[in-house]
Amino acid sequence: MQREQLSIPKMILYILFALVFYALQSSLFGAWSIRGYHLDLLPAFVAAAALLDGPVEGVIMGVVVGLLYDLGFTGIDGLYPIFFMLFGMVAGAMSRLTLSRNYVSMLMLNAVEMVVIDLLRYFCYLLPQKGAPFGLVLQQTVGGTLLASLLCFAVYVPMAKISRKFSAR
Repeated sequence: MQREQLSIPKMILYILFALVFYALQSSLFGAWSIRGYHLDLLPAFVAAAALLDGPVEGVIMGVVVGLLYDLGFTGIDGLYPIFFMLFGMVAGAMSRLTLSRNYVSMLMLNAVEMVVIDLLRYFCYLLPQKGAPFGLVLQQTVGGTLLASLLCFAVYVPMAKISRKFSAR
């Protein structure tokens, strides 16, 4: 199976979409709380790119999303780009081998990604430095993952349209 070439204009659109969403999430959505949970849809960009286009696009979006997380000054610097890059690579490989490229697969990838990043954040940052109780972190992880899963269509639908537009060429 031969891989099609990487579409630079498509990746530029993905990155611009992620930047706009990051700006909205940091400013407008950052102040909102739905039943105590804050909306975090940035990981959905990595899952969508990996699912729709493959591991290379997943890695690129993983690095971009990881850098945006580092700009937000949350957690350990440098950990997020590495995690999201590896997740994009693994999710892209799984999308080529086992997952169908539909919304249900996107929900599963996004949920796994969010749970793993929250557990990584807990064990690398919150537990050693803050002494946060695991029950509270688990509650926030489950609630945040459910909220993101309900609303990740806002990322998946536009990215699927962009992917189809550039795949038709």
